[in-house]
Amino acid sequence: MIYFLIFIVIFFLIYFVLNDKKDYFQLNIPFIFSIFTAVLVSFIFQFYLSNGSFELAQKKQSLDKFVTSDPSQREDTKQDVEYLVEHLTQKQDVEAGEFYILAKKLKNANELRLSAKVFKEIYKRYGAELDGNVIAEYAQVLFATNGNKFDSILESILDESLKKVPNNPSALTLKGLSELEKNNLNNTIELWNKAIVFLNSEKEKNDLKVLIEVVKKRKKQ
Repeated sequence: MIYFLIFIVIFFLIYFVLNDKKDYFQLNIPFIFSIFTAVLVSFIFQFYLSNGSFELAQKKQSLDKFVTSDPSQREDTKQDVEYLVEHLTQKQDVEAGEFYILAKKLKNANELRLSAKVFKEIYKRYGAELDGNVIAEYAQVLFATNGNKFDSILESILDESLKKVPNNPSALTLKGLSELEKNNLNNTIELWNKAIVFLNSEKEKNDLKVLIEVVKKRKKQ
């Protein structure tokens, strides 16, 4: 649509300058030249200058609307957001920060499938350079999209996160849960007690304390 508007504007600007008033809208040289020039400029702008910037800007506007709206009202913008995710994950010159902002917005909006796709791309491209806290967020999202189950990939990502940032509470909590699944109860208690110190929310601290007590009771059985 935007390129059609560009065509119209350029055509009329050139046509009204070149043509005599008495010959308006007649098939003559100024008319043909104006059409040719407008088409050429629109084509150049679309395929060589804009690089899809107008469409991309519209998709980013849709993203803001998508992540701030109620989940039941996201259908009209979901396709734009999926396009934006696909577009960015295929581009080669996207900075890690741009990926992270998108992944974080989607994670906070509870759009975990799309968030996981972006986090996966960040990790694939910048894994060695990534901060452990970012990797911990990826592990969180991956755990949720895996149906709250652990696998070898998630375990590896989680271990890498803790190697870089040993005191990340979400990574410690997840690692404790992984140890619980393996019935390593002492490890679970140790990891969760460590995580409590670094949690900011009193509710999260109290919830984890309750879980620790449950594991302690299970240990005594």
